[in-house]
Amino acid sequence: MDYKKTNRKIFDAHSHIGKFGIQPMKGNNVEPFKGREIINAEEQKAYMEKMGITNAVVMPHYVPDQKVPFEKYNPIVLDVVSKLDNVYGALWVSPLPENTERTKQVLDSLPISKIKALKMSADSWPKGIGQNPETWDDQFKINMDFIIESAKKYDLVLHIHTGSNDSDFKTQIYPFIKYAGKEVKQQIVHMGSSAGGIFAFVPRFIELLKESYNLYCDTSFTRSFGPNWLIKELEEKYPKGLERVMFGSDNPWGLFPSEYWKIEAIDCSNEIKQKIFYDNASNLYEK
Repeated sequence: MDYKKTNRKIFDAHSHIGKFGIQPMKGNNVEPFKGREIINAEEQKAYMEKMGITNAVVMPHYVPDQKVPFEKYNPIVLDVVSKLDNVYGALWVSPLPENTERTKQVLDSLPISKIKALKMSADSWPKGIGQNPETWDDQFKINMDFIIESAKKYDLVLHIHTGSNDSDFKTQIYPFIKYAGKEVKQQIVHMGSSAGGIFAFVPRFIELLKESYNLYCDTSFTRSFGPNWLIKELEEKYPKGLERVMFGSDNPWGLFPSEYWKIEAIDCSNEIKQKIFYDNASNLYEK
């Protein structure tokens, strides 16, 4: 079945702009996204039309060189959102001390029309420094506090990457959510990512929603059973939380049709699916 024939409105709450290119990874020089990366408004528009995407949030593709997302890809995000009415942006920030001035420049430029989020990832930081406040030194904490306070001040969403090691949900992200507090909006990306991460994420996500933390998650780059389990748990234990789950492709890390069917195949109502595919992200990003 062609997913385009389902006629769903789709709001992709997580996709990337800019080149990952060739990077040294695991002892190899790799180029995993050759021919699939988006670098300007024309390519973003064509991609959305091809995939049937109604709206999107785009953010810089981050690479080992810390200067690149700040100096090359944040400007592309700004250009794309200025040219495409149906696209919103997230800007790259980093609390690393060497990025103090770069992050300050981003935060001092706010508010910016159609910039709706700030993106950061502990996977881009040196090993041993995570989202857990216990891993921060004084300058790092000052920078992180500036990011959090700016998100509150300008009503922006913090995009928080989850994965392994310094992005582990249980040991890193959960303490950060508690530290950031209930006022700031946070989009927990990838739902923990791995099987173990999902096991840690789903019960705590529901717990935190019940405690009135202002959390959302997207379904990109996570094991297929994760969104299915989360939806079933929310239906049973906290139906209001079904308004906090959003579709994301994580393009080019995710293949759009695969990410789409991960949600479309869930045995739940069309009303719930349409919340995930479009309504929840529209309510968060278009107000």
